[in-house]
Amino acid sequence: MRGPARAPLGRVSHVRGPGAQTSSVPRRCRTASAGRRNGRVEVASVAVVGLGIMGRGMAENLLKNGHEVVVWNRTPERAADLEAAGAVVAGSPAAAVARAEVVFEVTADDTSSREVWLGTDGILAGAPAPAVLITSATLSVGWVEELAAACADRGSVFFDMPLTGGAAGARTGNLVLLAGGDQEALPPLAPVLDAVSKEVKHFGPAGAGTRFKLVLNALQAIHLAGFGEALRLAEAAGLDTGQVGAALLDRPGGVVTELAWSSYLTPPEPVNFSAEWAHKDLEYAARMAGGLPHPVLDGVLSLFGTALAEGRGKEDWSTVNPTAAGS
Repeated sequence: MRGPARAPLGRVSHVRGPGAQTSSVPRRCRTASAGRRNGRVEVASVAVVGLGIMGRGMAENLLKNGHEVVVWNRTPERAADLEAAGAVVAGSPAAAVARAEVVFEVTADDTSSREVWLGTDGILAGAPAPAVLITSATLSVGWVEELAAACADRGSVFFDMPLTGGAAGARTGNLVLLAGGDQEALPPLAPVLDAVSKEVKHFGPAGAGTRFKLVLNALQAIHLAGFGEALRLAEAAGLDTGQVGAALLDRPGGVVTELAWSSYLTPPEPVNFSAEWAHKDLEYAARMAGGLPHPVLDGVLSLFGTALAEGRGKEDWSTVNPTAAGS
């Protein structure tokens, strides 16, 4: 059954060059193959491969919005509640995508992503040629470029479309999708993308979304660690850290400052984003930088490495707050 109607998002933002100027194209239009009936957008057949925090939220919202959803996860028991809600659980990635019009892959890293795309029972072995293939995992630029080429060789439309918005965004269908790929191929996907997101930001050709996501996560991780160090400085100066933390919500302010302070006070449960995956993203960002010096990134990567070495990899990535604060 189709869930409550969502207000049209109406736009895809196109982020251009260094000036970050934007242009927009309409989003609300019909799916490529399902068409319309009496002016109503027909449901799409969507496969979700990988049911971590983000993939699970996406699958739930696709179901709520009336789409036909097939899921696969390495540990099938994680799909039991989605099956009860109406999803079909497949035995392999190839089986999950066999009849899909749109495929989302949301796995953990390059290794797991490569396996579900290129394996004998992988996505590329089972997806119909007309299917739109999307990776929404945060991956290395090198692997995304290789994957984009493999999809192009088979004549399939491909997007790298990593996610931002955290667990809450995934749960409520308010993610922001960071897209790389053919912008003209985005509008027909609107009924599907609207179900899981509040906005799609288009950064350029395939790989551009991943490049931006690595820049974004590097800056957010630096901010989280810097916040903890700022509290250490405040404490050393004899200030009340509670008063300082609250004041920092105003200046410098911002979403990440709020996240850092609230997580410092009460570690989130369940986690928004684990320290081990933040460490992975920072490694991918450092690799993307090539020969460019990045001493601040290196320092924060070291903090996350310490968290992993101390057994805190499964904790929320804000665990570096007390590490940076020396507590």
